[in-house]
Amino acid sequence: MDQGETVKFIQLRYFNVAAEEKSLTRAAEILEVSQPAIGMQIKSLEKRFGVNLFDRHAKGVSLTPEGKFFHEKAKEILVMANQLDRKMKSRGTRKRGIVRIGITPSLISTIVPNSLERCYDSHPDMTLLFVQGFAKNLLEDWQKDLLDFAFINQKIETSLSSSYPLYSEELKLIGDPEIISEIPSPVPLEVLQKLPMLFDGNDIELRAKVDDGLSNKVLELNDVIEISSYTIRKELVKQKRRFCVAPTALFSNDIQMGYCKAVPIKLNTLSRTVYLVGPREELMSDYQLVIFKHIKDLINENLESGELDWKKPNQK
Repeated sequence: MDQGETVKFIQLRYFNVAAEEKSLTRAAEILEVSQPAIGMQIKSLEKRFGVNLFDRHAKGVSLTPEGKFFHEKAKEILVMANQLDRKMKSRGTRKRGIVRIGITPSLISTIVPNSLERCYDSHPDMTLLFVQGFAKNLLEDWQKDLLDFAFINQKIETSLSSSYPLYSEELKLIGDPEIISEIPSPVPLEVLQKLPMLFDGNDIELRAKVDDGLSNKVLELNDVIEISSYTIRKELVKQKRRFCVAPTALFSNDIQMGYCKAVPIKLNTLSRTVYLVGPREELMSDYQLVIFKHIKDLINENLESGELDWKKPNQK
């Protein structure tokens, strides 16, 4: 065994991500370094200990018995280091606690005002920074450590992070109440294709789901436009000029005022579960723990009211 300098923290981090992802390529993408850089650090560890930590194969890598043992110990060290980092950052009582939250458009009117009000009342020294985006982009920002929490549409579990299921929802057809009241519910795709539709040009995933569903029936949209501006899209729907596919929460106020109506679509790919991804609860700073609990309370209140068509999360 090499008796030189001790194992480096960066080696533990690189090894841990490679072990979690079972792929050096994927680990390199997450860590934003080159694959050879990760491979070099892992080989350095293997040379130091005189054992193979990974078995290499065409589909990626898998841990050897020695690698599994080292992985468990490495995770313990990384968790303790993360705890220390977060606790030290939250100790300064005179410093303002900043929590960065990535939020989707449909939650802007639901989560942001109430979170700001509640957190300021209970912790006036806390600052909340909200970043709006689609779930996929928010996840990427969170993985780059640009956000503390993010609302996403997939489950994530690592030794340091977790995604907490909040609610399930169904994306619906939203538009002119008079026309929607006259069509079948759930809306058949044969009816949907004939409506003047409106999509967000940035939401490629949603457009693909609708197009794929239509394609399976050898159908396509007859009249569709894409507009990136959230304000313009809402206005066109409120003016009864276009229909859109969106979560009820995005138009909740307009639906209550009678400007729009929401109805389900006969397409099972439009259901989703929304998660809040962030640090594991035991690793959260004091400020992060406060906003985490406030968000859960707000979600539960909306689940009980039933106004947003949310359901308890499907945790299968």
